[in-house]
Amino acid sequence: MTVELRTARGKLVEDVEASIVATDDAIVEQARRDLGVAPEDFNRGEVVAP
Repeated sequence: MTVELRTARGKLVEDVEASIVATDDAIVEQARRDLGVAPEDFNRGEVVAP
């Protein structure tokens, strides 16, 4: 799945392997961690492609 994150560093896009039953929130959190974005630098995120 492709996730778009808005952070203090700008917009980041990450492809994430996730279970089909994973929630969007869980997928966004996984992408945030994979990219090494600290919680205080994270603004919002969304799954933009399955």
